[in-house]
Amino acid sequence: MFTANYHTHTKRCGHATGEDEEYVQEAIGQGFSDLGFSDHIMLPGFVEPYVRGDFSLFEDYCSSIRDLSDRYSEQIQIYLGFEAEAFRPYFPFYKELIGNGVIDYLILGNHSAMDDSHELICKFGNITSVSQLYLYRDLALEAIQSGMFQIFAHPDYFMMSIENFDSDCKKVSKSLIEACMAYDVPLEINLSGIRMGEKQFLSKRRLRYPTDEFFELVGKYGAKCIFGADAHKPDQLSMESVNYLGVQFAKKHNLNVIDRLDTIRRH
Repeated sequence: MFTANYHTHTKRCGHATGEDEEYVQEAIGQGFSDLGFSDHIMLPGFVEPYVRGDFSLFEDYCSSIRDLSDRYSEQIQIYLGFEAEAFRPYFPFYKELIGNGVIDYLILGNHSAMDDSHELICKFGNITSVSQLYLYRDLALEAIQSGMFQIFAHPDYFMMSIENFDSDCKKVSKSLIEACMAYDVPLEINLSGIRMGEKQFLSKRRLRYPTDEFFELVGKYGAKCIFGADAHKPDQLSMESVNYLGVQFAKKHNLNVIDRLDTIRRH
């Protein structure tokens, strides 16, 4: 149903399984033209067990993906990237990785906020105040406007703990969608949220993400979207029932879906 995925994790993050080559073989079996690895970025001087790998794994990750890219070059295009938060203290590090060709791309996964002391000050999967919602927006906008990110992963992640899509959610969503359109950053239709199934909120059951209200706006704007498997196991690249539901979700909201990124260049 689609032939590229740029949101692929590895066991190094501590909450994924499978060998790197197994993801490649699964993608080839699925008929993919492109496979992008984007494990949770390993950061010097910062440890977050079971969320991202220790920085000591950085070189192994890069060399493994580059080796697979070379060995399977006649069958599939493999890209090396990371999923990274809008951590301001690490923006120079991100720029160095991209500018020096160490990696091919970044995708924005706005999971949490970090202060200047490298301490996490907010986890956006559990927003409890309007100020935290707007912090999510502000950091995401800064990241999008930096030009460093190729995809905005699960852009409605802030709805993980918010029951109702109220006026503040709508205002935040419009700002994010408009920025992605201005900077040509596709919004991800995240298939992991579909795999997780519906969650019971106080008065309703719905997906944590992708959410109908957010992507209804995306459809009205005509912003670019792209599917992201957010794979943490090799077989999550080829779950036909989940992929089908993702396509139906896109059709429901009349989303402008692109098949692959043409802005990534392998370094």
